[in-house]
Amino acid sequence: MKRDQTFFYLLFVLLVMGAFAAMAQNSYGLKIIGAVSAVFGLIFLMRLGSMILKERKNIFAILELSSLTILASIFALRVFYIHFSYVETIFVVAVIALIFVYIRKMIFRFRKSAVEAPGLAWTVIAFHGSVILFLVSLALMPFIPAVASWVGTLAFLMLAIFIFAGFRKKEKTAEGEPVSAFTILFHYTDYSFLIISLFFLFSIYVGFNKMGLLPPIYSDEFPQAYFELVEKASSGKEKPVNGQFRHQAFKENYDAFIQRNKISHK
Repeated sequence: MKRDQTFFYLLFVLLVMGAFAAMAQNSYGLKIIGAVSAVFGLIFLMRLGSMILKERKNIFAILELSSLTILASIFALRVFYIHFSYVETIFVVAVIALIFVYIRKMIFRFRKSAVEAPGLAWTVIAFHGSVILFLVSLALMPFIPAVASWVGTLAFLMLAIFIFAGFRKKEKTAEGEPVSAFTILFHYTDYSFLIISLFFLFSIYVGFNKMGLLPPIYSDEFPQAYFELVEKASSGKEKPVNGQFRHQAFKENYDAFIQRNKISHK
């Protein structure tokens, strides 16, 4: 994880740039976001291959990287409107696997912190609880969007508790070294910090968008009706008919219309 920090910092910058470009109604904004998601997936895949070759017995680390690779790839495919059968099932299974991995990490790290820094052990629960609840909200979004929204809000509140504790409380370890909640976090060598950073950016955007302070993400690739149908399918408001959602049929008919009339997408 630490050796990829420079790459991740650059990708975060590009992600924010792409989001602002899309909000400014530039069609290349979504392409930047999709490319960033694809690069995230490629980095995870490379680290996964390296780990399998070197640490075959570390099954939980392999499971974490496998899940992250799948999720980043699916996000990239969705940005470019590529859909395949059972993608929602694969997405949910990958998220559930990550939830299991981070519940295990939370238990192990809480026990360790309870010995080394008892006063800060609860911040471990707050941080990991935020990560876990965010993942739960992702898993619920395709099926129960209203509940997923409330779970995401709870995850943000737990993250706020962790951040508040990081600024307010320090404790000395058995060796006499002063530590804070942030110190504990920075010692983690997994991808929890990356996940929580993406969650924080996403939460800020959703919150400001609902308050009308930020515009929605824009794309001129397809008519607005297409995106409304995609939203209904993603939120669970629509069930597939004969294994196909309406937005998939819409896209097929739209592409056929474009081809017949030899019209190029902008």
